[in-house]
Amino acid sequence: MVTTLDDDRRQLAVAEQQLFAASGVEYRSQRLALADAPVGHVRVIETGEGLPLVFVHGAGMSAALWAPLLVHLPGYRCLAIDLPGCGLTDPFDHRGVELRSHARSFLRAVLDVLGLDSVMVVANSLGATYALYLAAAEPTRISRLALVGVPGVALPGSRGSLAMRLYSRPKLGRLLSTMSPPLTPRIARQLLVGIVGRPAVEALAQEMFEVAAATLRISEPTTRTLMPELFSGRAPDPQHALSDGELAAVAARTRFVWGSQDRFQGPEDGKRAVALMPHADLVEVQGGHHPWWDDAEGCAALIEEAIY
Repeated sequence: MVTTLDDDRRQLAVAEQQLFAASGVEYRSQRLALADAPVGHVRVIETGEGLPLVFVHGAGMSAALWAPLLVHLPGYRCLAIDLPGCGLTDPFDHRGVELRSHARSFLRAVLDVLGLDSVMVVANSLGATYALYLAAAEPTRISRLALVGVPGVALPGSRGSLAMRLYSRPKLGRLLSTMSPPLTPRIARQLLVGIVGRPAVEALAQEMFEVAAATLRISEPTTRTLMPELFSGRAPDPQHALSDGELAAVAARTRFVWGSQDRFQGPEDGKRAVALMPHADLVEVQGGHHPWWDDAEGCAALIEEAIY
């Protein structure tokens, strides 16, 4: 069955309600107007009260995928955002976009509308790349960083999946989109195994696959325009990796929480980055690209430890 963007957004909203209800977490969802940003509106999921923490997901994902981690951070005001073209944030076409300026302008606008002059950011994958770009260029906007999972294309040596490389070829990406079966929860589950590993997927509640299916349907058009910008041939374009000077400019106290089975990059590249950064460390944990899906409580403890 072919669904429209509005259909998928309604299905995502319902699936999120079911996921957070199953998790026992009260949440608030709102769309906020942005100024001087790549998109006009951002969607924010908010849970808890207290010290604010901003959560930024990876490519093709959405804010609700942080739910298993948010359960274990009840004493904080957790603000999980949808990236452009993902979840309930406005659609976005990445063709011809310069990634660093795009990331900085989007995150800066989000922090402005949330009234946060300086804040801790918890981020994964492409979201971690965005956070590092802003932290390197504007050191006062991010006070602390917890990068949970490999930080996307931010560090030299990163690699992509076969699907990412195929989607990086525009004509092939359009063909795959046309020929692929509808993204059901069952298919979303299979896709997630290839991204985060089977142990993490087997630990998830069924409601997460409903969320993931709607999320991936919504983000597919923007993912199809993003991958050609990220990849050069079979590997991420090296221009997106932070230089040694940029890493040295990240003043925020930074913790890498690195899954030992993360298929997108080995921890040795993270350790090299830590050696260049003035206030950084790396903790290797059992898990894959979303290590909080493997061990949410353990990752929450490592994030809290990085706050103080």
